[in-house]
Amino acid sequence: MFILSSKIEIGDFVFNSVNEVEITKSVLELVDTAVIKMPTKFKIRSNNEQKYIEEVIMPGDPVKITLGYEGKYEGVEFVGFVKKVNPKIPMEIHCEDAMWLLRRKNISKSWKKTTLKEILQEIVSGTGIKLSKRVPDVALESWIIRSKNGTQALQDIKENMAMTIFLEDDGTLYCGLQQATNIGQRVKYDLNYNLVENNLEFKTADEKKIKVIYTWTDKKTNKKKTYTAGDDGGEERRFNLNAVYDEKIMQNMADKVLKEAKYDGFEGDVTSFLLPYATRGMAAELIDKEHKNREGNYFIKSVVTTFGMSGARRKSTLGNRL
Repeated sequence: MFILSSKIEIGDFVFNSVNEVEITKSVLELVDTAVIKMPTKFKIRSNNEQKYIEEVIMPGDPVKITLGYEGKYEGVEFVGFVKKVNPKIPMEIHCEDAMWLLRRKNISKSWKKTTLKEILQEIVSGTGIKLSKRVPDVALESWIIRSKNGTQALQDIKENMAMTIFLEDDGTLYCGLQQATNIGQRVKYDLNYNLVENNLEFKTADEKKIKVIYTWTDKKTNKKKTYTAGDDGGEERRFNLNAVYDEKIMQNMADKVLKEAKYDGFEGDVTSFLLPYATRGMAAELIDKEHKNREGNYFIKSVVTTFGMSGARRKSTLGNRL
């Protein structure tokens, strides 16, 4: 029998039961989030004193969420800080990962002949956040951060360089291509066995109409240029980059995005129990004994983990085929 267990640590308090927890992790977003729902007041075990949540839990309090099944699995699912306490019934405690620290750091600086790593190191310095070893070596002609907090500075890099940026589960900051994360880790899903819900749809490459549009500043002419690849009238995927690049690099990037998007395979999401474990950035190995030709590995873009009185679930949204 699988019996749910939880340990929610917030500031100086530990809760072993809550109404509900929802944790969202995605390579598409800068910030991992968690929402904890619990009664408006609780008793302290040592003296039976009643405490109201909004009186003792404050923004900035550290948060650690451990979930599992008694005797079978226990894992730290989220580490971060309280962002706000929403006075609803049940009470909602909204949390975010260590990006909370970067929101409180203001940056104004300019660089010439720099690198992506050098800029990122300036953004995280003084926060205790380390850079992932997988951050690529990218040279830049120049970069300017004008009076922005750390998360705003990262958002500029994300938008202007078409990078994926998030804090990995070990707390390090990743910045680079989506598929260059968590290499070697995978989760197996048997489409006819260990899923609660299957919202996958199999499509061929020809069925997927996609148009990729890259706009950037040309390194040689210092003028805006546009490169388009894919199907006219297809779903548009636009990348507007303010950084300076060579045209050949932009064409290669656009063609790569198109190739990754057009493939014979599944689109959609699957929902499992708390086991098997999955997180964004992993590979999902799909097993289908009835349709062997449709088996394969897919990149997991996001995972939403829910835990509460109705049970525990993981909803994994799949990206391109690997």
